[in-house]
This record gives sequence, C-alpha cells and structure tokens, in this order.
Amino acid sequence: MAFYEGEAPSSWTVDATVGDGAVLTWAGKPFVVSDEIATHRSTRIRLHGTGKVLMQEKVVLGRAGQLGGDLSMSLKASDDTGPLQVEHLNLGQQTRRMPGILGNLRSMDTVTALGWTPVPTGEPEAGTTGPGETYFPLDRSGATLRWMGIGRFRDQLCDATFAAWREEAMRDYRHRHAARHLGHAEEETGLGETDTGPAMDAVDAAAGRPRAGTCCAP
Repeated sequence: MAFYEGEAPSSWTVDATVGDGAVLTWAGKPFVVSDEIATHRSTRIRLHGTGKVLMQEKVVLGRAGQLGGDLSMSLKASDDTGPLQVEHLNLGQQTRRMPGILGNLRSMDTVTALGWTPVPTGEPEAGTTGPGETYFPLDRSGATLRWMGIGRFRDQLCDATFAAWREEAMRDYRHRHAARHLGHAEEETGLGETDTGPAMDAVDAAAGRPRAGTCCAP
C-alpha cells in the first residue's frame, strides 16, 4: 500500500479486539510512504483471557529514488491485566536525520507477538542484512522482532520468524479446539471413548478460519 501527496495529512487505523481462546494473525503488506506527505499509522489491540495476536508491519520510506515523507506510528496493546505494549515512533524527515535514528535507512520490518513470548527462529546477527535485527521480549506476555535496513528485500529473518510464530500460535489453538470437540463428543455419546475422526476434521477446518476478533482499517 502506497501513500501519496495530498492536501491534508492521511491516517491508517487498526482497532482489534481478540476474545478468550482466539488467535489473530496478520501479515501486513509493505506500507510505502512517498515524498511530500504526512501520515499516521495507529494500531490498538485488546486481548481477553488467553487470546493471542501476531502481526507483521513492513514500512518503506519513499518509492524508488525518493526519501519518503513524514510518518508517525503508534501501538497500544492491553490485556485483562493492563498495558502490554505502548509505543510511539516519530519517523518524520527531521527526526530521521538526527544522529543514531535512521540516517540513510529506508525500510523497517516488525513482527509483534502478544499473549505469549516466542523466540526468533534464528540468531539476530548485527550487520548481516542491515545495521541489525533486535529482539525485545516484553515485560509480560509478548515479544517484538525488528529489522531496519536499506531495502526491504534484504530482510531474511522477519518473514521466517512470522511463519514460525504463526505455526506455534495455531498449534496451540488447534490443540485446545481438539480437546473441546472430544469433550463434546463424549458428552453426546455418554462414552468414555469415542471415534474422534469427524471431530478432528471439523477442528482442522475451523483452524483454517479462526474467528479472531474484530478489525477495521478505514
């Protein structure tokens, strides 16, 4: 998705609520910020019970030959206990020129897990595909993996990590639903053991289309 010059600042908002036992996974497409624009990207996540969220956000500052306009990003995630992660990033042109911020870097890839704390599939090695990849385990249940570099196609860690973390989250989801279907089958038949073949087929079908909550992105 690309954002172009307009008469007023633009915005992108995601507001999602994930219920107890549900899983929301979202692999976002590259968010391209062209020259001469100002845009804000806002994400708000609310988790309930054992709900989990896994999302990937790719940001590209500028199209080919451009520096990119002004971008700000915010994330507010909470569960039944309180805040899980609160972040605000100012990636405006003036801020990016400051020492130790982005410099000539134009791409950022972030994978965020909320509701459990997975670890990366590989070891982040500074300088291999960019200035480096950083893994942040949150104070409570959650983790963030972030890569920054010159071109988004050089990121070799975040896509693989997202795939592995998604499989981990969905595996737990399938196990819970398999146990639930087995319990229902036993109640209906009144037997301690039952043929779980049809129930497992239903679980696999449901796992392919989990109802993970609500999301809107006007």
